[in-house]
Amino acid sequence: MSILRELKRRNVIRVAIAYAIVAWLLIEVTATIFPILKLPDWAVTLVTALLLIGFPVALIFAWAFEITPEGIKREKDVERSQSSTHVTGRNIDYIIIAVLVLALGYFTFDKFVLDPSQQGTESGKSEIRYITIAVLPFTALSSGEDDGYFADGLTEEILNALAQLPELQVTARTSSFFFKGQNIPVPEIAVRLNVAHIVEGSVRRDGERLRITAQLNRASDGFHLWSQTYNRTLDDVFAVQEDIAEKVAEALNVVLDENARRVMRSAGIHDVEAFIAYQKGLDIFDTTHERFPIKLEPLAIANVYFDLALEVAPSLTMARVNKADLAAHTIFDIAVGIRDEQYPGEAQETLAALREEFELAWRLSPPGNQRDILDVVRTLFSEDWSTLPGRIAKAMRPGRCPHMTYIPQFIGPFGWAEQIAEKYRETLACDPMDSFAKYFLPTSLIWAGDPEAALHAIEEAENKGLGNRMLEQVRFSALLAAGHINDPAVRGPLTRFGQRITREALAGDPAVARQIAEEYWSRSDANDSTSLTFAARVGDRVRANKLAARIDASPGSAEVLAGTVYFCFCGAPFDLEATPNFKARIEEAGFPWPPPKRIDYPTKTW
Repeated sequence: MSILRELKRRNVIRVAIAYAIVAWLLIEVTATIFPILKLPDWAVTLVTALLLIGFPVALIFAWAFEITPEGIKREKDVERSQSSTHVTGRNIDYIIIAVLVLALGYFTFDKFVLDPSQQGTESGKSEIRYITIAVLPFTALSSGEDDGYFADGLTEEILNALAQLPELQVTARTSSFFFKGQNIPVPEIAVRLNVAHIVEGSVRRDGERLRITAQLNRASDGFHLWSQTYNRTLDDVFAVQEDIAEKVAEALNVVLDENARRVMRSAGIHDVEAFIAYQKGLDIFDTTHERFPIKLEPLAIANVYFDLALEVAPSLTMARVNKADLAAHTIFDIAVGIRDEQYPGEAQETLAALREEFELAWRLSPPGNQRDILDVVRTLFSEDWSTLPGRIAKAMRPGRCPHMTYIPQFIGPFGWAEQIAEKYRETLACDPMDSFAKYFLPTSLIWAGDPEAALHAIEEAENKGLGNRMLEQVRFSALLAAGHINDPAVRGPLTRFGQRITREALAGDPAVARQIAEEYWSRSDANDSTSLTFAARVGDRVRANKLAARIDASPGSAEVLAGTVYFCFCGAPFDLEATPNFKARIEEAGFPWPPPKRIDYPTKTW
């Protein structure tokens, strides 16, 4: 007790509290500001390290020295009757209060200014009443080689400009373009997109001459709130798109000050050739992802177009994310044995290129929820997951129309499934036709332990016309996780290896399941990731560990193995000790192991 009283008298405890608060504030500010200034990650780490080193120094100083009217003296040289520690303590109290006020101000600034998506939220739930609007693809009325891409690019530029306004909830490109070329009445489209207003128009190009029409319709009755026709030259196209976006906003009673106009004008590419190239890249990219397995050659062609767009607009985040997809698939194919390296070190070189792309995407993104998500992704592809939980927590805050990229299959089994499902609901609020969100929402719900909700989400997706082979597969898993073993979709005739093995291993004949697995393993096109999943389901622990170890030795293995865990739903498909690289990442992040068994196979005894 005497030591505690002396610590209080010498203000050591007050100094510890003040130092901790100041250090926390400095770390938070540097973590936010340094990336915007394009300073390297180690700069933030250096500040943190220096502050940690300084903590015991500050406590020792507070214990050994005293601030007196004559200056700083050693504590033992100050007569107790002459001590002014009570005055110093009161001053430290004032400092603590002032720093707490600054911390509260910074927190408010970070939450409501740097991340505008947090405005008007309470307990993480948005209460803002947005004006909902979709910009449908403008119709190309001329038949030049690139006229369709030109019209698509103009549409997306207008869409991106309107999306900058916090008063509007603008349907994302995926959903707006879902209806391209379909003869569906506008009111029906509005219902399916859950919007109250629709922008549509047309574009005709004749050399350098343009004729652009645009109109804003109220979806409930088709009433024209605004319309205009522009007869201009190609040089005027960006002035036209800016005028369309501003006129639409004004017609919706959105007040545009000069700052709002500046933000709208800064969005997009603002180069005709570049946004045509970007649309070509997106067209190839989207078409390639409609079928599985993914072919790498078309993705390489798409990347040529993305690079052309990035030369003009280096901060085009989604171009960088899409461009990185080729590297991700290449790393996966090499890691699981779909193909060998074309030259020594190809996988490591490709992983470095992927990291660089996500690093640039993160650094060039404006502050906000999407940037936080990219921060998680770039960390997932790094060789250090120690900071991952904090970054995930920040990324899981509410946002507006976030793109989740690789996050769900990497962290879903490790305690974040409910938050990921909520993020996908946010995505679907502004992008209801996003097929990937419709797929990862139910898979996340299975991992969250709610397979019945997953089945409901699948039904909703199919009612919107988004049913596909991927959703059929996740329905099969959801039925098994929910215990619906006798459902016709489970008991009916099955042609895929995975479903046949799964059914027999779970509720049929384990010997038959093993026989089907052996049939797959003997195929020349069998890959290590799928083989590992099948080995876990039929209870072949030795084979599962051997396959996992082989994957673990390849660059980028942590992401591949995390994905294998995600799609198995079987807990731990392999022993963590068999994968030292993956084990290091799991332990750095503090992720629980083994993950929960969402489908419990009697044949899998570990």
